[in-house]
Amino acid sequence: MKRPVGSAPSRDHRVMGHRRLIVVTLLLALLGPAACGRHPPTAQTSANPNVVDFTGVRDIRLGASLSQLAAAGRVLTPESACRPVAADLPAAGPVFDGDTLVLIWAEPPLHTPAGVMVGTPVAAVRRAYPSAEALVPPAGSTTYPGLLVGDGSGHAYLMLHDGDRVQKLIVGLESYARRLFATGFGSC
Repeated sequence: MKRPVGSAPSRDHRVMGHRRLIVVTLLLALLGPAACGRHPPTAQTSANPNVVDFTGVRDIRLGASLSQLAAAGRVLTPESACRPVAADLPAAGPVFDGDTLVLIWAEPPLHTPAGVMVGTPVAAVRRAYPSAEALVPPAGSTTYPGLLVGDGSGHAYLMLHDGDRVQKLIVGLESYARRLFATGFGSC
């Protein structure tokens, strides 16, 4: 039954409106940024230990110092390796600039929260990250083309591909990911 124009809403209408407001508020709180079509850039969306997010993997975090990671037993520095290696995580290849962790090469089973990993079709990457920036190697270069996905706070995924599938997945500080693409920094 419609209420007359200009009359005050009945108690039932106020209760229904209040309930709708509570339901919408709860849904937005539960869905968070996903409700707006965004995903939190650094949040690991599951307890999956194979998820590499914009800030690193497991307890190996970008920006950490080599000395801290080594002291905690997270990174080893064997003489036989060209760079430090992740302890108990052979799929992660940490790259340091001086004492600071700036890049992590991620091999399977490591993957992004969207499921992108080495071997993922490029078409699936573009669907998962529609705003990915295409990086084209210089003419005559043997560098793979790349897709760069930044989080807006200085971290990025760099996915090198052969036009069909991802060949390399790197997470790192965006400036170093760009530097890697342009100069090969961190690949020994």
